[in-house]
Amino acid sequence: MQVKAYEQALTSSQSQLESTNTGYEVGVRTSVDVLNAQQQLFAAKRDLLQARYSYLVNIIRLKTASGVVTEADLADINQVLSY
Repeated sequence: MQVKAYEQALTSSQSQLESTNTGYEVGVRTSVDVLNAQQQLFAAKRDLLQARYSYLVNIIRLKTASGVVTEADLADINQVLSY
C-alpha cells in the first residue's frame, strides 16, 4: 500500500512540475517555484525507491526467517532491483 501511495505521489509531483514549468514559460511562476517543484519530484522519487527497497528487504527477511528462500526468489528480487 505504501509503495502504491508513493507511486501516486510521484505522478502528482510530475504533473505539478509540468504545470509549474508551463507557468514559468508564461510568466506566472518564478524560477524558485520551478526549483521547488523539482525538489518535490526528486523527494517523491527517493521516497518511492526507499519504500520499494524496504519492501524487498522485508520479503527477504521474512522468507529467511521461515527458511523458504529460494534462488527463484532472489532472481525475482534482482529483476525488480535492476528495473
